[in-house]
Amino acid sequence: MAKATWDWESRIGRRVRLRDLHILSTVVRWGSMAKAAPHLAMSQSAVSEAIAHLEDALRVRLLDRSPQGIEPTIYANALLKRGNVVFDELKQGIKDIEFLSDPATGEVRVSSPEILSAWLIPAAIDSLLREKPNITVRVYQQDANILEFRELYERNVDVVINRIPANFSHEDLKIEPVIDDQHFVVVGAQSRWAGRRAVSLGDLANEKWIFPPNPVVRAVVQQRLKPKAFWCLPPA
Repeated sequence: MAKATWDWESRIGRRVRLRDLHILSTVVRWGSMAKAAPHLAMSQSAVSEAIAHLEDALRVRLLDRSPQGIEPTIYANALLKRGNVVFDELKQGIKDIEFLSDPATGEVRVSSPEILSAWLIPAAIDSLLREKPNITVRVYQQDANILEFRELYERNVDVVINRIPANFSHEDLKIEPVIDDQHFVVVGAQSRWAGRRAVSLGDLANEKWIFPPNPVVRAVVQQRLKPKAFWCLPPA
C-alpha cells in the first residue's frame, strides 16, 4: 500500500499535469508537433519537452514518430480515452459553478427529432426565456429513425426529447413523461372503416398503412402501445 501511495505521489499526483494531457491530445489531433504548436501558442521544442515529460512520468512511449508524422501508441490511446473524461467532467464542473453563481444564466443543449422541434420545443423555449431571458438554448436535430441516447452518454446534449414506447425503460437514464401525445388512425370518407366504432389496432393489422419509418410508430402499431413524449437526462 505504501509503495502504491508513493507511486501516485511521485509519478502521477505531482508530475502528470492537465496541461500536458491537453498538449498530447492536440498533437495527436493534428498529427505532428509542428502543426500542433501554433494551436497551443507554444514552440515546437516546448511541445516536445512536454510530451517527453509525460512519457518520463508514465514510463511508456506515447508517440510513434515517422517521416509521415506521429501516431499515438496504445498507451497514449488509453490515456487520452480517460483524459477526455477528465476534461469533460471539468467542463461540467465549470458549468455547475457558473449556474450556482447565477442560476438565471447558462446554456441548455436539447436534442429532438424534427417533428417535435417544429412545435413542442419552440413553445417550451419561449416559456423558459420569458422567465430566464439570459439562458441560452441550443437545439440539435435528432434522427427520428433511430431511438438512441448516444448524445447523452457522450455529453453532447443535456436533454433529449423524443417519442418512445410507454413501457420503455433504461436504467442509466432519468426518463419522465412530458405529454400524452396520442396517434390517430385516419381513413378516407369512403373507407369501410369510416363508420365503424371501437376499432382496435389488431383489426387493422392486415390493412395497408402509410406512416413514417419511425421506431416508436412501429412499436405503437405492432405492440398496441400508447406513445408519449418524454424527456431524458444523461446518467450521473
